[in-house]
Amino acid sequence: MEFTPVIMAAGEGSRMTDLTSKCPKALLPVGNMPMIWYPVNMLERAGFEEAIVIVLQSTLNEIQKTLVDIHGVKMKLLFEPIPDNDLGTADSLRNLKGKIKTDVLVISCDLITDLSLHHIANVHRTYNASVTMLLSTVPQQYLDIAPPGVKSRKRSEKDFIGFDEKGDRVLFMASEADLEDTVTFRKSVLKRHPFINIKSGLTDCHLYLMKKWVIDYLSTSQSLSSIKSELIPYLVKKQFSKPKQEMPNTNQSVISEDTKPDIFSFSSEDPLAQEVQEMSTWIDHQGDMEDCYHDNKIRCYAYVQDGGFCVRANTLSAYSESNKQIPKILQNIAPKLEITNIHPAATVKNKSQVGTECLVAEGTTLGEKSSVKRAIVGKHCKIGDKCKIANSVIMDYVNILDGCSVTGSIVGSNVHIHEKCEIKDCIVGAGQSLNAMGQFTNEAIVDIDKMMEI
Repeated sequence: MEFTPVIMAAGEGSRMTDLTSKCPKALLPVGNMPMIWYPVNMLERAGFEEAIVIVLQSTLNEIQKTLVDIHGVKMKLLFEPIPDNDLGTADSLRNLKGKIKTDVLVISCDLITDLSLHHIANVHRTYNASVTMLLSTVPQQYLDIAPPGVKSRKRSEKDFIGFDEKGDRVLFMASEADLEDTVTFRKSVLKRHPFINIKSGLTDCHLYLMKKWVIDYLSTSQSLSSIKSELIPYLVKKQFSKPKQEMPNTNQSVISEDTKPDIFSFSSEDPLAQEVQEMSTWIDHQGDMEDCYHDNKIRCYAYVQDGGFCVRANTLSAYSESNKQIPKILQNIAPKLEITNIHPAATVKNKSQVGTECLVAEGTTLGEKSSVKRAIVGKHCKIGDKCKIANSVIMDYVNILDGCSVTGSIVGSNVHIHEKCEIKDCIVGAGQSLNAMGQFTNEAIVDIDKMMEI
């Protein structure tokens, strides 16, 4: 294989703990499919036959059973368990050095997209890039929508990304939280690229194509813990640096000598690619007569997906909105599954309505004169008579008795909602039971020991 795919599925979902306290983030349902199914499906569509999946030791059996036994994934999945502690994504990738023999494709388990991978692979090959990342314009509804549950102030998580004049090469990358009032650039950057276009409305989709030497370097640099916030910005910054000069210092002791390996000692060029580059008249920039890539050994590029469906379901807002939008693309990305909005094994009784933008899974029963609009209803649910379900996610084995109204909410699995409850913009944790006639608005109804924030 040209690339070794690695799916990152060991995240604990720290931004959506009300949902992940009893369910691994990778298995949260999106369109009645586990979240991790979407990157696996994307790899299968691209023709990959096997992939490495990084999981927590505690979730290994559950994720393996869900993908292979329940959903019948044909791709060969090599599960790589890691300890249940706070390891970063770069730490997890570092442990795979001995198993990676080619360039690597890293995908987060929460990425849901209809993108064809050849688009980003073509950019990676064209520029013989050290790393190529997938970026996406953020749909406005994901920015404006208020998440269900307790109202809280939104944290700003913008990234500022600077591009060259062609819009492919990444020259600058920083999080808004790390920036002060001004942005500074090195002279070495401005000398080669006097025109820098900085954008702040793009999402890092956590999909990266990397040269194998990046993994080799990562294995020697223990200080880098995160791919997105540490490794990628470091590579972007080092593009315009020069290799260390080996100058002997007679006054320096051997003990105090810096033994940290230089990243440029890893960034070796493919001899054949270098020969083709020297013979070609193709140039990657404008404005000067310098050699291609300005002789930079490290090169960072991006493919920006504008259009189609591309979102990371890593927050409550994004997770909720992804479920509402997923019926539009599910049939296109998985035509063999023959997905319909009402599963043939579901029962919808007289005078009930199910919108075309909904999904109702197998074994679910919908009572008389009930309605389901812009909602996802999981497996083996029982919804009584005269119920209204709108703009909501109902997970598996949920009982909703007669006369209930559920709007703008996420209801976990095995929840029991008694008669005539009204639930609006709430999160109902797995296994909860709500009393009859209850009225709930903007609440997180979860286990009491999970409600404390530190």
